[in-house]
Amino acid sequence: MTQYFDAVKAQLKDWKVAILVIVFTVARIIYGWAWVEAGLHKLAWFSDGKLNSAGLIKGLVTNLVGPKVTHFDPLGINQAFAWIANNVFLSMPTLTDALVVILEILVGVVMILGLRVFWAALIAIFMNVQFIAAGSFNNFGYIWTNLAMLKFAKYAELIGVDGFLRFRNGDKSMLMTGDKKQSM
Repeated sequence: MTQYFDAVKAQLKDWKVAILVIVFTVARIIYGWAWVEAGLHKLAWFSDGKLNSAGLIKGLVTNLVGPKVTHFDPLGINQAFAWIANNVFLSMPTLTDALVVILEILVGVVMILGLRVFWAALIAIFMNVQFIAAGSFNNFGYIWTNLAMLKFAKYAELIGVDGFLRFRNGDKSMLMTGDKKQSM
């Protein structure tokens, strides 16, 4: 374990890397906690029977292909997504409710631990786009955070489970340095 800490210290000698790692580690933990809180809040709704994803999914479909939509969809993406929402998610609203809660808590825990941040941010961006499409416009900050986490995942993971696992699997540098430095 001390070798891992020594390797992290070596990576942090570059002040640019140190700033990125510190900022994205703190952001990752705060962001992860926000996801855990959102999931736990919905878990309380779920236990009261008040979580209603079916109503939100119907709102999403209306916002995508409803009568007031201009229907400029040359690739049929909105139509395909509306079909999936109607035929898959609306056919199993209880499972959808449970999946929302489970995925929110899972994204949060994974972010806090620093394990597969890129994939957690990808799932988070998918969920945030669904919330926006359903009419919840308070998710734009989450979208930008997801995009930043996608881009800087290695820095966010350096001090976390993934950083430790990369080190243990023989990637002693953990972040490329010198001529092989990652583009920032």
